[in-house]
Amino acid sequence: MKHTLTAKELDWINVQSPEANELAEFIRESGISRHDAEYVAQRYHRSGITVRKDYLLLLIQVPVFDRKLRLTQGVPVFFVIRDNQLFSLHYQPIIALDKIRADLEASEEWKEDAFDGGAAHLGLELTSLIYESSFRKLERLSKHIDIAEDAVFQGNERKMVEEVSLLTRDVMDFRKVIRPQLSLFKRLPNHRLIGEEVSTKWDRVNGQLLKMWDVLESMYESTRELSNTNFTLLQHKENELLRLLTIYSIIVIPMLILTDPFFNPRAVDSTIVDDIAFWSILGVLVVTLVIIFARVRGRKLI
Repeated sequence: MKHTLTAKELDWINVQSPEANELAEFIRESGISRHDAEYVAQRYHRSGITVRKDYLLLLIQVPVFDRKLRLTQGVPVFFVIRDNQLFSLHYQPIIALDKIRADLEASEEWKEDAFDGGAAHLGLELTSLIYESSFRKLERLSKHIDIAEDAVFQGNERKMVEEVSLLTRDVMDFRKVIRPQLSLFKRLPNHRLIGEEVSTKWDRVNGQLLKMWDVLESMYESTRELSNTNFTLLQHKENELLRLLTIYSIIVIPMLILTDPFFNPRAVDSTIVDDIAFWSILGVLVVTLVIIFARVRGRKLI
C-alpha cells in the first residue's frame, strides 16, 4: 500500500506492507544502492543509520503492542532521505504513523509547516512524533502499574500474580525495543542534508530517546519491586494459613482419637454420656473450623 503527500516541492512516499512488486518499485524510486536494497528487503535489523553520498538511510524500531498476544514488539521503519524526497517503508501496520499521515492530510497548515524544513527535517519530525506516541503508551502502562500496586496492597496478591508478571514482561519488551536505539542519534552524521535546523531537531530526538529510557528504567524498577512485594505478602499469607491449619490439626487429631471408638453414639453399649461427649467434641471441631474460616476470609488469606 502506497501513500504520497506533497508540499513545498517535497514528496513523502510511504509504503506499508509491500508486495514483491511494490517493494521493487520502492527500491527503484528511492534510488538506493544494491547493498542497501538487500538491507531494506530484510525485515529484521538492528536500528542504525547509513550515510551515502546522495541519501541517508535511517532505520528505527517502533514499539507496537499486540492485544491478542499481549506482547510489545519492535516494528522496523526505514527512511530514505534525499534532497526533495522522503521515502518510508514498514512491513507491518503502525497505527501511530497512519494517524500522523491522516492528520497531515487534514491540516494543510501543519503539512506546510512540517514540509518546510526539507526531507531530513521531515524524517526527524515523523520520528519524533512516533516516539511521542510511544510516550503515550508508556503513560497507559504506568497507569496499569499504579492500579496493580493499589490492588496488591488491598489484599489481592493472589489475583495479581499473573497481572504483575504480564506488566513486567510489557516493560521488558519495551526496553528491548528502545535500548538498541539509544546510540542511534548520539552522533550527528556529516552530510550535506544535515543543516543547522536539522542538527537541532536531531538533538531533540536524541533527548526524547534518553528520556524514554529513563522512564522505562524507572518503570522496570517499579515492576520488579512490585513483584517482590506481591510475592512477600502472598508468602506471608500462605504462612499464616499454614499456621492456622496446623493449630486446627493439633486440636482435631486428639479429639478424633477420643471420639473413636470410646464415644461412638452408634455403639451397642453407648450411654447418654457418650452421646453428649460425642456431639460436644463434634461441636467444638465445627465451631473451631468456622472461626478459622472466618479469620481466613477476614484476612483474605484465600
